[in-house]
Amino acid sequence: MLALRDLQSRFFDSLARQPGAGPASFDPTFIECVESRGPLAASERIDIYAQMYFARLLDVLQGDFSRVAHLLGCDRFHTLAADYLAQHPSTHPSLRHLGQGFPAFLRERADIADLPFLSDLAELEWARLTVFDAPDSVPLRIEHLQSIAPEQWPTLRLQTIPAFHVTRHAWPVHELWQAAEDEAREESAPQPAPTVLRVWREGVSVYHARIDTPELVAFERILAGEPFAVVCAALESVLSAEEAAATIGSLLLRWIEDGILAQLPE
Repeated sequence: MLALRDLQSRFFDSLARQPGAGPASFDPTFIECVESRGPLAASERIDIYAQMYFARLLDVLQGDFSRVAHLLGCDRFHTLAADYLAQHPSTHPSLRHLGQGFPAFLRERADIADLPFLSDLAELEWARLTVFDAPDSVPLRIEHLQSIAPEQWPTLRLQTIPAFHVTRHAWPVHELWQAAEDEAREESAPQPAPTVLRVWREGVSVYHARIDTPELVAFERILAGEPFAVVCAALESVLSAEEAAATIGSLLLRWIEDGILAQLPE
């Protein structure tokens, strides 16, 4: 008779080692410990639990990557998910982390060459999940900026909220995401286009938007912890001095309206 801890370990290993693979993946020693009942052999009884476990994992992946699943269809997504779980079994107590490697996994799959943008779309979906789970913070308000003395602006260091992320893609995934949400069908195949998005959460709602070169330049300096004077100087490398001054003002108002800048320390 196996010790309880060993029995539990073999039971979990039989279910989780290769989710969805069936009795061939079960621990032979554990199968010997299980009685056959009625018409069901021991391995068939274990498989009931194994299939329930696999169905739960599949449901999580389908929920986390709903637009990828929509574009693939049920059968193709099921096949890809089963292969992914065989290579990346759940190892964390929370299923929140189950799909972390899914975008990279899709990038290596030759059998989805007809959907070359799929891994980029999965990256966007994962980024949205990441910012949804990020810590709360108090956003910067316009009245806070109005209280800053002029001489303090050059050394001011702005910070984004924790629920903020910049993603880079080879495809216009924001358009693909919207098309999948609307269940729209593209009249022509999407074309690759370098795309940078900002993804953020306001309250319990997650948003994403495409950002242009000036906004990206500004964000890169802010995320690097540079002072406001450096942010402005960086903008002047892609815009005229007059355009840079107007742009940073409009960007600040947009960021505050979207709630993506964190409140300044006291």
